[in-house]
Amino acid sequence: MCERDDCTSIANRRIGQTIICAYLVETTPPVIKDHTGTHTLQCSLPSGSMHEKNDLYLFHLIFDPNQMRCTRMTPIPSVLYPVYRKILEEYRMTRMEALQAMNKVRNG
Repeated sequence: MCERDDCTSIANRRIGQTIICAYLVETTPPVIKDHTGTHTLQCSLPSGSMHEKNDLYLFHLIFDPNQMRCTRMTPIPSVLYPVYRKILEEYRMTRMEALQAMNKVRNG
């Protein structure tokens, strides 16, 4: 399953894959920025990707115990940033509700 993150929550991710919607503010090393702050990616941008600083992208990141990889970055219009923030908020709320429901079933 592909998670959803922001610049703050991605700092704690160690395994799995995620999508993050952020602005590319630096390319070497890659630094991304969203409403929660900035994050320096511990990997290079995908080879052959066309990118410009200060543009908005959806970054697909894969984490394994040894490294982080950015496999795709898809440019999106900046007007969609508030929409993505709403999607992220709803995704997190739904995940919390599902965890609470699972705990109720387990506990009784």
